[in-house]
Amino acid sequence: MNKGYAPEQAEFFTGSHEALFESTESPKCDACGKPLIAREDEGYSMPGSGAYLWIRGDRVSIERVALCASCASAIGMTALARWEIEEEEG
Repeated sequence: MNKGYAPEQAEFFTGSHEALFESTESPKCDACGKPLIAREDEGYSMPGSGAYLWIRGDRVSIERVALCASCASAIGMTALARWEIEEEEG
């Protein structure tokens, strides 16, 4: 018995450009994937944001992404620590 690809089991999905502009039910953290839900009982815990930066030739692209408070803090502190190491090394 062949356990490889079976055409009768294949699924076919279609989509249009409208799928690109659909809003999700709740935004998710780009780093850990947890849903970003505003809760009043968390005090000052605010979601953060990040940015991907691509440079290709003369074109610069920036994509903003949502981050949960803990991931935003961890990424920010890691960046600061690495910057300090770079400064010490000269």
